[in-house]
Amino acid sequence: MKRLLFLLSAVFCLLSSVAATATTTAPVELAPGLRYLRIQSLAQSAHALSDALLKPAALVLDLRYVADEPAATDVLRVLDSQPAKPPLYILVSPATPLALANIITATSTRLVTLGIKNSLPPPDVLVAQSADDDRRAYAALDQGTTLEALVSGKLEKEHFDEAQLVKEFKSGNHDAHPPEGDPDSTAVAPARLTDRVLQRALHLYLAQQALKR
Repeated sequence: MKRLLFLLSAVFCLLSSVAATATTTAPVELAPGLRYLRIQSLAQSAHALSDALLKPAALVLDLRYVADEPAATDVLRVLDSQPAKPPLYILVSPATPLALANIITATSTRLVTLGIKNSLPPPDVLVAQSADDDRRAYAALDQGTTLEALVSGKLEKEHFDEAQLVKEFKSGNHDAHPPEGDPDSTAVAPARLTDRVLQRALHLYLAQQALKR
């Protein structure tokens, strides 16, 4: 009986540990050499952000739907305290708090911002996706859809992946991005739910790696 109680206690502790780990913000691998960190509360993720910026690997920092908290601006200023690092891609949206957008704009750290129309700050790479689809794609990850599924979707009438980006870069267009269009138009609607902002960050990273090779 004592042995059984011990085993049950051990299993309970293990499950509690797994549950805690699952809710802890930590970067995950999006591609070899590229990590993805989604932050919904900067106040709760200050250590995770600082640690991620110190790692010698490219990072996609998703601040599209981060909470507007009093302490958030102080936490995000860690961007200015970092030395030169590998590529940093920051995902933004119209819901990104203005105070955080101002810090992103003012930072001396080299980075690329990506987002849909009306995002804050105005993104370096504008992605043609509606606000509703951007929010749905963002939420899908928390609802069980894998990152691989969210970034591997194809478009019916648009082909602008890393191969096209490499071609544009080689021709001298270093600000290459997909052709602009009406993000609400059904002519460019994805065949299935795709996180096009995150997908574009991945394609941009792969294009830059291809150029280095």
